Amino acid sequence: MRSLTQLDDYNQLLMAISEKDIPYIHQIIDIALRHGSSVQEVVNKLEDALEGAYTPRGYGADDLNIATLVFRLGGRQLLFALNQSLGLPSLHTLCSKLIFTSIVPTIGPIRDEQFDQNIWNIVMTTCAHLSLASLHGVSLMIDEIALEEMAVHFSKYNKVGGLCWKHSHVVEPVLRTYKSTVHIAQKIHNGKLHLGKELTVISISCFGKDEIYPILAAPTCKSEDASDMECILAHAIGSWNRTGASESVSPIWSLATDGDVTRRAAGHKLFVRFPLPPESPLYGTLHVFKCICTLIWAPGGIVLNNGRVINSMMLAWYLVWLPAYDEAAVMKLLHPDNPQDVPRAVELMLAIIKFSKSQCHVLNNSFSLIVDTHADLISISLLSALLESILTPFINQFQYLSHYVHLAYAFFHAHRRSFMSYQLYHDTQTMVKNACFSLAKQQSLDPHARFYLGNVGDNPLEILFGCTHMIGGHNSACSYAQAINRLGAAKDIDGVFKRHPELDPVDHINHEIWKGDNVVNRCDLLLVWRNGRDLALSILITSQLDLVHYSFADHFNNPNIDMLRLFGQNKYFGITTEEELEDPSHTILSTEDGNMLQLDEYNGHVEEDEIMLTFQDSDALSPSLPHGPRIRPDDYVLYDGRWIHKQTICRLVINKDFVSKSLNRLKHVREGYTKVNK
Repeated sequence: MRSLTQLDDYNQLLMAISEKDIPYIHQIIDIALRHGSSVQEVVNKLEDALEGAYTPRGYGADDLNIATLVFRLGGRQLLFALNQSLGLPSLHTLCSKLIFTSIVPTIGPIRDEQFDQNIWNIVMTTCAHLSLASLHGVSLMIDEIALEEMAVHFSKYNKVGGLCWKHSHVVEPVLRTYKSTVHIAQKIHNGKLHLGKELTVISISCFGKDEIYPILAAPTCKSEDASDMECILAHAIGSWNRTGASESVSPIWSLATDGDVTRRAAGHKLFVRFPLPPESPLYGTLHVFKCICTLIWAPGGIVLNNGRVINSMMLAWYLVWLPAYDEAAVMKLLHPDNPQDVPRAVELMLAIIKFSKSQCHVLNNSFSLIVDTHADLISISLLSALLESILTPFINQFQYLSHYVHLAYAFFHAHRRSFMSYQLYHDTQTMVKNACFSLAKQQSLDPHARFYLGNVGDNPLEILFGCTHMIGGHNSACSYAQAINRLGAAKDIDGVFKRHPELDPVDHINHEIWKGDNVVNRCDLLLVWRNGRDLALSILITSQLDLVHYSFADHFNNPNIDMLRLFGQNKYFGITTEEELEDPSHTILSTEDGNMLQLDEYNGHVEEDEIMLTFQDSDALSPSLPHGPRIRPDDYVLYDGRWIHKQTICRLVINKDFVSKSLNRLKHVREGYTKVNK
């Protein structure tokens, strides 16, 4: 009889769940089970919830994560709707239990306090408790994202943002009167001040972790030179050390960026200054793939093996020999719609490697009657060896990195710019150098830790940018205020996806998909370096290169020659001017108190130019200030007897040509908005 009663209770539970749309059902059952309730008591609770007499309290971590995704992707209205219909946590609950990522805006020149506040608010509060100190290093990443050229008013600071950081010292960003607005517009019109066209983002990522933490977001007019970028990086590193993050989190090991020429020169001056002493314990990325393929796609191609040019025309003739590729597929590989498509670049590299291996019988036949074809195939086989040596480490081991740098050294020594641009050669060799140094540091810090080559690149920052674009509907027309809000939202979304990878629809490169043995104490760096060199020599001796180009032992016996200085004389290929290269001990000027370095000296004198725009303040008695709930009187400026919100003033007045601007093409057609970022 008791068994029949229990069976009846279970049937009632199943019927209640299957026939009724019960709110908060997961929380009700979870709370009931934790309190040891019987099946009948669970059914009674469900009936009370259905009638509105009972509402459970308390949310788990999963509920908060889902609500965060809803809020950051769909906004407060969607969260409110799902809170009412599905019982998700409300925005008030989220704010009381979580801390959303909020990036301190850069208003005016870049200062130390902007770095310090972001490091404390974003990094220290979320990362320090992980006890990463003495386990992993940190990578500094920097890149830009597009902005709409427009000024915005930050009510919290009562200042105007969106002005380029380099020249914003010529004005005061506070709109005290309407004349303050006109003065800023005058400076923009005269070209002495600019609206930011891109957003410079500096982020921190820990080796061995997938998370990324933005520590600076500054609007830029793209007029910085190498010394400006050098000062920014020095400030970032100084703030990281000054705030104690180097001890509580980890020290900075490396810098990752794209191929920007100013950052390349700045990184060279900052980080390639002193040779590694023998007594040092250390003695003994994806962006590059698309750059290499860009060389192949170009008409000039790559010159290898006694002047043979490998370009898209040559490869189009041979890649169709592969069974998996017809003419249309080859054309898509060699002429991609998007030159920035990294997976397409990797596919092209793999196709070249596969083709070279399929032609071994022709390559081994030294009596081939088709002389030109045989010469082409030999050149393609050399290119295949080069590509395999840089692509395989992302699948295999460090030996191939040594293989690559020695092959690239020999080819560049022989053909220089015909083989590869100076900048790309410098970038690829520096990438390998950075990977080797980072591995050696990890071996010294914690020999039992794992090492992931993906950490030496800026892939986490690119993923953050992709999420930022997704939040904006892939429309780059966002103001500075919108951009930093979206960056903060992207950081929160990325955190949820890291905790729940099953929710992320995009298959990113991450640590979980990395296969193979990557424990650092199982890699003899000196041994694999020699093995890679010997493997490169076994290929080079079969080529038509003169021995003088790959006599590595003779070359490197000269202390003034290394992978970056092929011909000595302290000349680094890929750095802008020879004058800068002659002084590797260049140091950065800094103030004793550690405050901001003023990149453009400002003598405090503001030129009184003729006012471009004519406005008159009203002589009439001023009306009373706006007042009411959530109204800040400081957000308004008096003009013509009316109080006008400062954001409206910024939108209508502070632009280069005194016209409303937008990147939105629909507005461009219908309302005559002018195109920016030309």
